[in-house]
Formats: sequence, structure tokens, C-alpha cells
Amino acid sequence: MESTWPHSLQFLLFFSLLFSMAFSKSVIEPCNSSTSCNSLLSYLLPSDMKLAEISTKFNINPIELVGSNNLDQQTSQTLILSAKTTIKIPIQCPCINGIRQSVSTLYTVQPIDTIESICTGFGNLVSPDQIKAANDLDNSSSSLESGQSLKIPLPCTCFNNTDNGVTALYLSYVVREGDSLDSIAGAYGTTVTDLVGVNKLGSPSIDPGDILAIPISACSSANMNLYNDSLLVPNGGYALTAGNCIFCSCGPRNLSLHCVPSALSASCPNLQCKGNNLFIGDVEEELMGTGCNVTTCLYRGYVNHKVLSSLSNTYRAQCTSNHSNPLSPSLPPSSIGIPSVHVLPSLAPAAAAPFAGHGFGSGPTAVQIASSATVSTRTSNSAPFILVFLLALMLVFIPFDPNVYS
Repeated sequence: MESTWPHSLQFLLFFSLLFSMAFSKSVIEPCNSSTSCNSLLSYLLPSDMKLAEISTKFNINPIELVGSNNLDQQTSQTLILSAKTTIKIPIQCPCINGIRQSVSTLYTVQPIDTIESICTGFGNLVSPDQIKAANDLDNSSSSLESGQSLKIPLPCTCFNNTDNGVTALYLSYVVREGDSLDSIAGAYGTTVTDLVGVNKLGSPSIDPGDILAIPISACSSANMNLYNDSLLVPNGGYALTAGNCIFCSCGPRNLSLHCVPSALSASCPNLQCKGNNLFIGDVEEELMGTGCNVTTCLYRGYVNHKVLSSLSNTYRAQCTSNHSNPLSPSLPPSSIGIPSVHVLPSLAPAAAAPFAGHGFGSGPTAVQIASSATVSTRTSNSAPFILVFLLALMLVFIPFDPNVYS
């Protein structure tokens, strides 16, 4: 007798093959502006790499890389970071063809490269299909020519650099095996509800290969009234500005920029406020009869290779010192010490907790941001697991009747 397949078995086999084409998710931000914003990538090093190699790979300023990761200002570009180290990559996020994405990274193909190996080299922040689309490559072929230059489209989001009304930078993070929204939220100082809202997730579930936009609290110079300067610094990081003469740090206990002369500023002029002996960042307190008069030398901007500064006077109920005329140390620029923070290998964000800032709950802002975003899909390598799972279900729930197949 001719073999026959029961309809239910045919249906489940079709169903399993359909779901074996699993996709990883990433959020895409629509835009209609010609302006760019600051954004961050979470990059898991695939091998040991020098800082200079990382800067070259992503076409970024080495000083910005050092500052975003809170490394000593004078860290050598030959410093080698171990494989599996997680490091933050600062990038510009322009509006390209109606969506936010970074396209400033170019890669020169090496003789042994494949599209898949290039994606791995960029921490799986990009997929083979995205590289093919960005470079008009034939979808049916993955062959590359040595010396060929490829545009590498990288994920980024801006969302007006705010999260629930708080200044924020957005970090693009590739979900790894063992990650959960709880662990990611805890490592980066946010909440599961916020991650779900920002990334427009239908449910609080994620899979390896998904790319999440994670809000990182940040400090802005918007309220400092700087002349010819604009800064947005992630919590726990710093930026060098004014020709590398000024060091502006953010957090970790508050989200106000604190600017002082940098360790590279020995030859920089105009770092002292006129009319007294205070350098930029110094604070002088004077005990008055009913309170404390506070004088601060503030950074005010940079123009024509000149650092601008001014004095600010405020009044407090009490001085922070018991002395009648306490003066903060007015250190010369060359003697200002900058703490050294080492980047350590980490297999999960909880191990490093980079820029873990203040956690902010969900609210209208997160929901409104999410409503303007869309979710894209990328081919994932989790398909075999889904296929095996569905086949196992078939074996469990479909009774075997030998008469059907006789």
C-alpha cells in the first residue's frame, strides 16, 4: 500500500520549517532631520586589540574612545585590551534615507575575509544582509575581493538624547547567551519597563543576536551657556574639549558636568579666571555672618584657540569647611591628577557595569519614544534550536500509528 502522511503531521512539519527561520530584532528610529547626534556602541572584542586598532576600525578619535571608557587621559594607544573585553565606541548617528544609522565606518577586505567573518569582527553589530545591501552586493554570492572597500552600516539611535525627561545617550548592545532584560537593566542602570518601551518589544523577552537600544544617563552642557562648544558626556565618562585643554567629567553621583584643566594642558593659556588666583574648576568659600559666599571659576567656551572662563558667585547656608576662608586647591594644570580606570574582560554586562548610572522608571517619555520607532529583523543562528524543539513536540504529542504509514 502507498504510504500516506496524516494531515496533522504535514501541518506541524510545515509549521516547524516556517519557524526555523528565526529572526533577531533591532530597533530602528525614523528621522527627517539632517542633523547628527552622539551615540554609543557596545563592542565585544573578538580578539586581543590595541586601542589604536579599535579607533582605526571604527574611524573614531582615539581621545573620544579613551574618554568614553574613562581611561586615563595619557593612556597609550598601544595598550592591548584582551579578547572578550566590552568597550564603548562613541559614534555619530546621522539620518540616512529616513532612518538613524552610522555609515562612516569603512573596511578594507583582507584575503581570508568572508562577509560572515567581517560581521564577527565588528561584534555582530551588523549582519551579512546589511553589508550586502549597503554595498549593492549580489545577494546570491558572498564572495569578496581582497582590497575591496566596504561600507559597514552600524546601528544607532538618538531619541532626542532624552529618556523619561533625563538627558541620555543611547547604546546599541548585542544580546548574548545568558542575557536577560533583568540582567541588562541592572548592569546599565535602567529598568526592564524602560527597555521594553524604548525598543518597542511586544513582550519582555530577548534572544541572542537581538540589538537593544539602552539609555545611558548623561551630562549635557546645554545649561552651561558655553560659547562655541557643546558637550554630551555619558555618566561615568569624560570628554576633552577646547583643544584638549579642558577635561569635563560626568557623574557618577550627579549629572552635572565638572570641567577642570586637563592633564594635557601644560601649554594651554587662559586657564585662570581673571582677577583672582582660581583656575577653571576651583571653588573658594568665604564664611559670612549668616552663611557662606561661594566663588567658582567656570569654563565658558572656546574661541580662536582661547579658553573662556568666568567667575560665578552663589550663596549657601553653610560652608563645606569649618575654616573661615577655605580655598580649594588651585593646582597648576600639569599637577592635576586623573584617576586611571582599567577596562577588564567581561562576558556579560553585569561583570563590568559600564557607566552604570541612576535607574529611571518607565513613563510617558519612554512610551512616546517607542511609538516613533520601528523594529527590524535580522537573520539569526537560533533556527536549529527552534526546529529541534518543534520536532520534539511532534514526537511527544502525535501518537505513532504504524497503520497510517503501511
